[in-house]
This record gives sequence, structure tokens and C-alpha cells, in this order.
Amino acid sequence: MSEDDNIEIANRDAQRKFRFLSIRWYLLLLCLIVLCQSMITSGYIGSIVSSIETYYGFSSERLGIAFSSYDITGVLSIPLISYFGSQYNRAKIVALGSFVFSIGNILFILPYSINGYHKPIIDNATNETLNSLCSPNSTNYSENIFLSSNNNLIEVQPLWTYYMIILSMIIMSIGASPFYTLGITYLTDHLNKDDQPIYTSIFYGMIALGPAIGFLMGSLFLSEWINIGQNQNLDGITKTDPQWIGRWWAGFILSSFLLILLSLILFTFPSKLEQNNNNNELIQSNQSSPTQPLCQLSTIKEIFKSIYDLIMNLTYILIVLINSIENILIVSFTTFMVKYIESVFNISSSLSSILTGSIIIPAAVFGTITGGYLIRRFHMNIYQSIKLILICCFISLIFLISLIFLKCKSNIKYSNDTECSQLCNCSPYIYQPVCSQETITYLSPCYAGCTTVNGKEYSNCTCLSLEDKVFEGSCENSCLFQLILFFIILFLVTYFETLMATPHLIIILRSVRHELQSFSLGFENCIVKLLAQIPTPILFGIILDNQCLFWSQSTFHHRASCFIYNGDELPMRLFATTIIIKLISFILILILFLIKFRENKFLLIEQQDQEEEQQDLVNNSHS
Repeated sequence: MSEDDNIEIANRDAQRKFRFLSIRWYLLLLCLIVLCQSMITSGYIGSIVSSIETYYGFSSERLGIAFSSYDITGVLSIPLISYFGSQYNRAKIVALGSFVFSIGNILFILPYSINGYHKPIIDNATNETLNSLCSPNSTNYSENIFLSSNNNLIEVQPLWTYYMIILSMIIMSIGASPFYTLGITYLTDHLNKDDQPIYTSIFYGMIALGPAIGFLMGSLFLSEWINIGQNQNLDGITKTDPQWIGRWWAGFILSSFLLILLSLILFTFPSKLEQNNNNNELIQSNQSSPTQPLCQLSTIKEIFKSIYDLIMNLTYILIVLINSIENILIVSFTTFMVKYIESVFNISSSLSSILTGSIIIPAAVFGTITGGYLIRRFHMNIYQSIKLILICCFISLIFLISLIFLKCKSNIKYSNDTECSQLCNCSPYIYQPVCSQETITYLSPCYAGCTTVNGKEYSNCTCLSLEDKVFEGSCENSCLFQLILFFIILFLVTYFETLMATPHLIIILRSVRHELQSFSLGFENCIVKLLAQIPTPILFGIILDNQCLFWSQSTFHHRASCFIYNGDELPMRLFATTIIIKLISFILILILFLIKFRENKFLLIEQQDQEEEQQDLVNNSHS
């Protein structure tokens, strides 16, 4: 083979490598990584909350505290990694983060891998059915009936499993730290100013798509029983039963496999990509001097100086506060929306997940891409971007208010409602729902005052007329119109919320110096976690727990997870809180808009004065 042939082969190999090691391939890999990350943390975990609570025996508040460890860790890890990581190969640091995040996924399912799920699924028809009937002569139910009742007992996992969940969330947080700081700046440094909005909108579109896919994946796995091969032997436990535990662990295995594969590919990227000659001049303006690292900060003093500069930047600090408040809504929706729909509209967790995901997918993707298109199409500056955010915030606030009134009327009768059964000495521990006239559900036959049972049919019920029949199982409480209207409005709220993502990023990048862009994104992420992502799961977990009507009991006689929520009060308490939060966000956006409006007005006056002076000079020269 001649030397020319060897040179030609080498050139072809170099061209193929150049085509692969391009900014488009990097965008694809980064989008897939953040897709997997947001799929797990913002979608999948939210869809499996009910199954995790039932499996571990945790309340929503306790689980919210565990989930908050993800954001508490991010407060420290994101600024440090974005700060020091900007001096090295950012693509490789993102790849390493992807690998670390996959390890966190594996740790999350480690308790199930070790302990499994061994709760016996047995038929308690003989003993428990008698205990669940009205027994006026019984005087000591609290101990005896509790011990004989198995259908609402939760086998609490060992204490170390709770700390393992916290550890896994910490590891995932460390792994995800470079994705939205170093990952973005590596992308924008290889783009010209006109291409930045469309590329970043694609990036944020994939972030928005992640939770939707997470909800759909959750629906798929929650429709299967937690243990493989036991779907046909559940003794009456159905998918709508609060005792149902879906196969929540499967999604973490899939995510881990994909992230490890993507990290190995991304490790091949250099610190700087080769560019076409046509784009070099445009892109060089976005990059730091080749003799200087992107971020030269190397001392604690310089770190605090940079933080001071960012805090004194009014545009930056206001838009960060606005984004923090908006994130309270996003975190509350992604964490508890599936559980809320399941509880208020009386549908299974798997159906709730697939419906939520089906609505969020088109709304979130369409919203983020629309935001990027509008920024590029109209060449929006900071002032115009703020105006766009203000309009979107106002529209989403109006739709959010309407969600308060969309709910199914609760048909559950519990202890406080059934005065006719006060002499029955009903156990507060037994959950054995029965349906009367296909309209009212009682927690057990005892609360309906039933004294006789024949198979799955109960009679002689003091709370009902003699001819009324009571059957085993909860009543179907269908309110299809309200459910459809709820999802239509949820689509619109999601669309306008995600439409603000790209304008928000553009305002951040254009309001700070280039050498502070990575650090400003990391600092913003830190503030968002402190103000929104850490307290939100705990706050809304407390709101949910306070609306619980019936708690399952652990094997140690302690309160475990909630089986039934107050569907009448929950929408008001939950959405009233979100509306107050949204109003605060709107006020801050309005303040920022007025500040920029005033600045723009002064600039226009100065420009007009300068034009008039130039015109006077021209006239004087002619005269």
C-alpha cells in the first residue's frame, strides 16, 4: 500500500471522527443523559410514591424528607463541581456524573434486592370477616382485633433501608451536579449566538420530556405486582386496592444500564471540539481565551467575590428567585401529582401515571420548543424575554386557580360520619371496604352496622334500610367529565410553565459575564434547591398526611402509610397553597419587568438625544 493511500485512509478516519465528535452528537448524548436523570428524579419516583410508601411503611412526610436529601446534597455539590470542573474537560466530568448517577439508581433498589417482599397474601375470610362485623357486645377491640387483622398490616423494612434511600439520593445528586452547569456551558461555548436558543430549547425539551416518560414507565411497571411470577395469586388484591405494590424497582435497572452506556461514549469527547472554518469566528466570541481556563477562580476569596457580584446583579438575582418559586410548583406536581389524581379521582396508580405522562409529554416538549423558537424568531433581548415570562406566568396562574374546583365528590364513609355504628365497637385498624347501593363506600362492614355475612354480601346493616344490600369492595366513583377537564387544564398549565424555561436560561446567560456563566448556573441551582426543592417534598408531604382518613398499621403497631385521603378537602388545601406561591412569583416577575421597562425607556431617551445631537451637528456643518 502506497504512502498516499495511507494518508487518504488516515484522512477518512479523521473525518469520521470529526463527524462523530461534533456539537450535535454531544447535544444528543447530553439530552439522553438528562432525559434519564429527569425521568427518574422528576417523573418515575413521583409515580411510584404510593408503592414505596406501602412497601417500606413510610408516611408522605417521611418519604419527602428522604427525597429532600437529593437537593440538600446539590446545594454543596453543584457550586463546587461547576466551579472547579470548569477548569477541566467538562464533557468527561458530565460523563463521570452520568456513571455516578447510575450507581445511585442501583443503591435505591438494594433494599429490595436483599430483603425482597415476603408479606403473606392469604385469605382471612373466616377470622377477619367476623371481626369486621358490627359487634355491640364487644368491648376490647383495640388489641384483639388488631392482632387478628392482616389485610392492612404493613411489614416495615429494617431501619437501614431508610438510610439506604437517603444515601442513594445523595449519590444521584452528586452525579447530576454537572449536567445543568458544565454540560450547558460546554454546549453554548461551541455555538454561535443565533443557534444557542434552538439548541438550549431542545435540551430543555428533553428535560421536560423526562418526567413524562418517567410517568409512563411507572405506569407500565406499577401494573405488575412487585414480585415476578405472583400476579395470579393475590387473593383479591387489585390494582386499585391501597395494598397493591407495583414493580417499582424495575425502572431503576433500566435507567442504570442506559446511563452507564451513555457515559462510556461521552468519555471519548475532548475538552474542545474542532469546528468548521465558517463557524470559528462566531464561536470564538463565546469561548475563553485559549491561554486561560474558563473559570480562573482558585481561592475562597474569589469565590465569595463572584457570589457577591451575582447577588448585586439585580436582574440575575430576581430571575433566580422567580425560578425558585416556580420550581416549588414543578417539584410538588412531579412528586405528588400521580398520588393526588389517584386519591381524588379514584383511579389506580398505574392508570394515573399513564394519564399524567400522556398529558405532560406533548405539553412540556411543545412548551420548551415554542419558547426557544420565539426567542430566536424575534431575536428577543432580556427585556422581551421577561415580558414573555410575565405573560406565561399570568396565564398559568388563571388556569391553576380553576384546578381547585375539579374533583370527584367523596363517597367514603369513615368513623366520624357513621353515628349509627357507634355501638358496634368498630376497629379503627381494619380496612375491609364494602359498597352500599354502588354509591357509598364504608371502611368496613362494621361502620355500615352490618351483623350478617353471606359470602361477599352483607345484610342486617343498622346504617341502611333492610332491603339495602352491601357488597365487598369499594364503590366505583367515576367522574369522567371532571377528570378530562382536569387534564386539559393540566396540559395548559404545563405548557406555559415549560415555555418559560428557555427565556429564563437566556436571561441568566446574558445578564452575567462569560467567565461566570458556569458558576452562575451552579449558584442558581443552589438557590433553587434551598428555596424550593428541599422544603417542597416535606411541605406537600405534610399537607397530604394531614388529609389522611385511614392509616395502615405496621407490624410494630405504629402508623405506616396512608390508605385513604379526604378527597373533598385535599384539592382546596393543595391548590390554595400553590396559588399563593404562584402569586408571589407573578409579583416578582412584575417588579423585574417594571425595572427593565424603566431602563429601556431611559435608553430610548438617550438614543433619541444622541440622534438629535448628531442631526444638529450635520445641520450646522451644512450651514
